[in-house]
Amino acid sequence: MKNEEDWPERRHRHDVEIGAEVHYPDGHQRQVLISNLSLDGCRIHGWFRIGEVLELTIPKIGRVRGQVRWALAGKAGIRFLPATEANAD
Repeated sequence: MKNEEDWPERRHRHDVEIGAEVHYPDGHQRQVLISNLSLDGCRIHGWFRIGEVLELTIPKIGRVRGQVRWALAGKAGIRFLPATEANAD
């Protein structure tokens, strides 16, 4: 297990209730609720697979690409991908 000192600093998260749209690679879309948001990622409600890459359209932010980092009990943590990672498939 890593020492806490080795972990990257976690950015401040804002509790929110924002409706967003998930866009899947196969073209289908669905509405989700974002319940927390930071510069690095967000928590969304719904069933997702760890490692899944998807795009989110977030009001007033736009379309961002992210990866599911954790998923549990109908919620998932999304880490936004940097532009260089987002374009590499």
